[in-house]
Amino acid sequence: MSASTAQATAFDVLRTPNFARLWAAQVISSFGDKVSYFALAYVSWQATSSALVTTLAFATSISPHAIFGFFGGAVADAVGHRRAMVACDVIRAALIGTIPVLLAVGAPLPTVYVLVFVAALCAAVFNPARLAVVPDLVPADQLGASNSMVNASDRTVEIGGSVVAGLIVAALGAFAFYVDAATFIVSAVLLLQITRQEPAPRAISWRRLLSDALDGIRWIGDNAILRNNTILSLVAQLSIPVLNALTPVLVFREYRLGPEELGWAEAALAVGAVATGLLLPTIFARRRKGVLVIAGFAAWGAALIGIGIAPTFLVALVLFAIAGVTNVLFFVSNITISQEVTPSAFRARVFGARMALLNLSWLPIVLGVGALADLTSASLLVAIAGAVTLATAFVGALIPSIRDVP
Repeated sequence: MSASTAQATAFDVLRTPNFARLWAAQVISSFGDKVSYFALAYVSWQATSSALVTTLAFATSISPHAIFGFFGGAVADAVGHRRAMVACDVIRAALIGTIPVLLAVGAPLPTVYVLVFVAALCAAVFNPARLAVVPDLVPADQLGASNSMVNASDRTVEIGGSVVAGLIVAALGAFAFYVDAATFIVSAVLLLQITRQEPAPRAISWRRLLSDALDGIRWIGDNAILRNNTILSLVAQLSIPVLNALTPVLVFREYRLGPEELGWAEAALAVGAVATGLLLPTIFARRRKGVLVIAGFAAWGAALIGIGIAPTFLVALVLFAIAGVTNVLFFVSNITISQEVTPSAFRARVFGARMALLNLSWLPIVLGVGALADLTSASLLVAIAGAVTLATAFVGALIPSIRDVP
């Protein structure tokens, strides 16, 4: 199959109106998320000049997934995937839109972190709902292409969006949070246009949520493919929070640059991911998804080692782009494997459980590397993290139930 055919296959999923609306909502919201992340990291650095406090910008966004993630998917399954996403967008718009007001009246920085934390609680419901609804919006033979298109468009937004977000934060400061609030409103409007028959919402109780959450964990444990893939991914992805949390420290402290250059670093990570995401349907047809997961992790680890030892910011930008290519391979392959082996009624719970486990493992890493980065080189910590992922990929290549997934 030619590259042009692969590209047409990726774009073909946008001819499905419901998926196109979900895709558009994701693109718009992704841009706003980038603005808020940059704004929170920059405000934190300006107020404290502490690597630990700056990494809390990332830690605050993932900790609700670790704490509430097991229940977020269960809530989405009970309420209905589309209903849950719309409600979460509206709530997040209100919360994020309040942040500039609080900062303008001199509210302490921890108050801002509380609002970001509560907004991230909504994301713990929204994200598993979004992943769970995709298989119901597209034909089965377009599932891989749909996941690839979402990932590629996210990265496309990051290419321009990260640069623009850096400029917006540099120009507007805390008022940049208003941009993210507006994107949540637009996303909610688009999601309301999805015409999908959903079952009536079920009553929610803590007992029922606990039971549903345990169902998601049990499904992962009982399915050999999903269980072993989850274990490998948890270990291999420990390097992701290291890079995400320390990128602002690398840019602000070790390269002595500003939010504009942070935008370029994030954009570089997205450059390679775009073409890779569009071509991934063709790659799926030629390679086992299990092999793609292992190859993606190995290459990601090698790229992080390179970032850690890069002599200049320009060299680091090239390696960020290579890391973007490798990230798509394991990320999209993992999502597609999980969607294919999980029944629709369990999907949000399974994705919620996987996200919770992932973020539980990430949270101490973020806090730990933030503290260590105040004592030692952030570049060294990124390189060590990459070496751990590379070693994990080699181990995964020896396990048939991980390697041989078609």
